[in-house]
Amino acid sequence: KITVIPHGVDHARFSRASGRNIRQRYGISSDIPLLIFHGTLHYWPNTEAVRFISTRLLPLLLKEYEDIKILICGLNPPQEYAHPAIVFTGAVEDLEEHIAAADVCICPLFAGGGTRLKLIEYMSAKKAIVSTSKGAEGIPLQGQICIADSASTMAFEICALIKDDGARLQLAIRAQRYAQTLDWKIVTDAYIQLYAGLHK
Repeated sequence: KITVIPHGVDHARFSRASGRNIRQRYGISSDIPLLIFHGTLHYWPNTEAVRFISTRLLPLLLKEYEDIKILICGLNPPQEYAHPAIVFTGAVEDLEEHIAAADVCICPLFAGGGTRLKLIEYMSAKKAIVSTSKGAEGIPLQGQICIADSASTMAFEICALIKDDGARLQLAIRAQRYAQTLDWKIVTDAYIQLYAGLHK
């Protein structure tokens, strides 16, 4: 017998964050489009994602928004991909606040395995997400994530979401509804029921 229990998220932590002081911390004006990506950055798939952001995605975004900024949070950022539009924050204790400050969350992963916990955190924070198909693996897609598998398509989708507040909000609402089902309180109940059944 196989029981599948999904990964969970501290929904209260991510859904209540305001991101109020994050832009000020990094000197980013409130009217500048802000994206975010996070992870352990010396993990090769995440390093490759940063390379993709810096060398392929960002040049396309800058054609549309000259002042766009991207927060990249996590340990050991690959400095060889530094760019004036990219802010390497390092590891942060208030990740939920950083996510809350962003307009769009991105997940340009092309390798790796397992559920991307970063996506569940983005969804819990009620954020619009643009991800590759690989990045969204492990999540049953029901219109809560925008999928784009090339730099040009990803840039187009990100720009479209930045321009359309309504579309961005609707995507974020669907995302958060899904994330609510993965709150740790719900996921923990599944573990309790599983182990209770084993001891009957």
